[in-house]
Amino acid sequence: MKMHKNVYLVFAIVFLISFIDSLFDIEMTHELFFWEVNIWVYRFFRLGIAVLFMKSYLDIRNAEKMTEEQDRS
Repeated sequence: MKMHKNVYLVFAIVFLISFIDSLFDIEMTHELFFWEVNIWVYRFFRLGIAVLFMKSYLDIRNAEKMTEEQDRS
């Protein structure tokens, strides 16, 4: 099943908002996959996921632009 490219963009935005929201969290730990981890580990995890989704979106968008340019030639 192929996901639409805009789904990657939406996920990137959601994870980025989650990262920004965690900056206002005053707790020192957070539960991540059933383990208590340092809040900065949790924040970098959220930021990393957002970056991966954004990279996937940009890769798909660039690939579509390349195929469009090849079709025009």
